[in-house]
Amino acid sequence: MTPTPSCSRSLRAVPALSDPQEDAVGRLLDLAIESAPDVAAHMERTGRLAKALVQGLDLGAPLAKVVVLTARLHDIGKLGIPPWVLQKPGPLNDFECRMMREHSVIGQTMLERRSELLAIGPLVRATHERWDGTGYPDRMRGAAIPLPSRVVAVCDAFDAMTRPRSYSASIPIQAALDELQECSGTQFDPGIVTAFCELLEGRFDALAKGA
Repeated sequence: MTPTPSCSRSLRAVPALSDPQEDAVGRLLDLAIESAPDVAAHMERTGRLAKALVQGLDLGAPLAKVVVLTARLHDIGKLGIPPWVLQKPGPLNDFECRMMREHSVIGQTMLERRSELLAIGPLVRATHERWDGTGYPDRMRGAAIPLPSRVVAVCDAFDAMTRPRSYSASIPIQAALDELQECSGTQFDPGIVTAFCELLEGRFDALAKGA
């Protein structure tokens, strides 16, 4: 589905950034809207969730901005994945899974080519690491995973579970929250899961609409 113009504007709306940084973000997001609109919409929603979550975590403005920026760009590397893999309607085979897992490294490379986004590259790379050390690409564990990446991992997973995808149906909000709690301490940082679940109580509709 092609995003509306309002979607394009909202992708650039939060957080407020310095002009050179916002220009760099905007160019990447425009590219995503044109070539992979579903990926662009997912990054927008993940950014909204991350923005709300960091307010509850009381991280301070500079770190909160980094978290939200990481969320807004966390899947930008999927623009480097072949469309026949990215849009495959069924489960990926082993070869395709290996290709898909490269997207976080591709994203890092794309961001590090832009001086304004150089520091965000390693954070995007780490968004698929797991708390128990079995994630990818570097098998980082626990607090060794950068905090912005840990926050984005929870927001990313929640949005992926609650929205229909080419390869899977959506699940109800409560079921997604239950899954996050089930994976707390293995896939996800337990403290972030707790804060996220508290945030989502009664607020999902408003967050999904950007309120």
